[in-house]
Amino acid sequence: MQKKIIALAIAAAFSAPAFADTSNVTVYGVANMSYDLTNNGVVGTNKVSSNVSRLGLKGSEDLGGGLSAVWQIEQLIAIDNSTTTASTFGTRNTFAGLSSATAGTVLLGRHDTPYKIATRGLDVFGDTIADNRSLMGSTAGGAGFTGVHDARLGDVVAYISPAMSGVTVAIAHVSGAETAATAADVKGAAWSMAALYGAGPINASLAYQVVDVGTAGTGTMGGFGGLGANDKAKAWKLGGGYTMDAMTVNAAYEKTSNTIGGASAAGQSNWYLSGKYSFGTDAVKLAYTRAGDVQATTNTGARQWALGYDHGLSKRTNLYALYTRLSNDTGAAYGFSTAGSTGGFAAAAAGQDPSAWSFGMKHTF
Repeated sequence: MQKKIIALAIAAAFSAPAFADTSNVTVYGVANMSYDLTNNGVVGTNKVSSNVSRLGLKGSEDLGGGLSAVWQIEQLIAIDNSTTTASTFGTRNTFAGLSSATAGTVLLGRHDTPYKIATRGLDVFGDTIADNRSLMGSTAGGAGFTGVHDARLGDVVAYISPAMSGVTVAIAHVSGAETAATAADVKGAAWSMAALYGAGPINASLAYQVVDVGTAGTGTMGGFGGLGANDKAKAWKLGGGYTMDAMTVNAAYEKTSNTIGGASAAGQSNWYLSGKYSFGTDAVKLAYTRAGDVQATTNTGARQWALGYDHGLSKRTNLYALYTRLSNDTGAAYGFSTAGSTGGFAAAAAGQDPSAWSFGMKHTF
């Protein structure tokens, strides 16, 4: 089971060996809608949300000798009529590359970083309002800096190895400062790498990422998670999962640090634990996420609980219900991640405890 999770994570993220050997275009997507009852600790609101609903085109061409040309164009679709979706096409994983079953795959374009891919599949509430990126991936900046290390970046060149004894390695480089004009411009860049292992009931991953923004206004890195000119951020994490019959348990730990506005580096530790029990076409899920205090600053952490129930109507259609609550320390102001849900959510003030109910349907085509 866990070997399948690793294979699906790589295939879904990099969409390389999973392509059929044909030059035909494949149309695919996800329609994931929910009705959410949210409360930011002060006021409650109800909303219809599109949870990373998307539409994509992909294809490949057999070049002979085991080599294929691969490509993909994928766009976020805000079915709830939200105005938050970018108007340009190809805002999600969009690339062109070459793939070989024996040598690996090289891609160029816009894509999830290996750091993000390493543990995204462990989040049993991924792409919903209970997504663990409310707290995971923080650059030790609290509100406004959460989830930024689980990034999708432009100007990426990535390499993905074939599976070797159950291990797949991915590495990506982001070229920043494309429009640097003078010798004084600092050329920002990012490196991201991960090793993923899957065999039998076990999967594991180890990832590292470093980001250097460089001179403001000179390229890609200026938009990385609220970081500004010459800011830097680093992170490493370890993740794993184990499946025994109908029960799956996942866990992840990460350590992040940054240098913002010339200040000395601040660090933070975050961790995640989840379980899922499946029976027939149904499943019960439970997750706990903890963001630690920002280094040398007490009462700046937070905790998030989530409890959910899934019911499968078919292989492609699933109904779900969940409840989640986020508890901030007195000096923290975390809110629910917008990485999973559109429609907007008013951020919590320091010490407030936002909560939400969500009832939805997810259809994959």
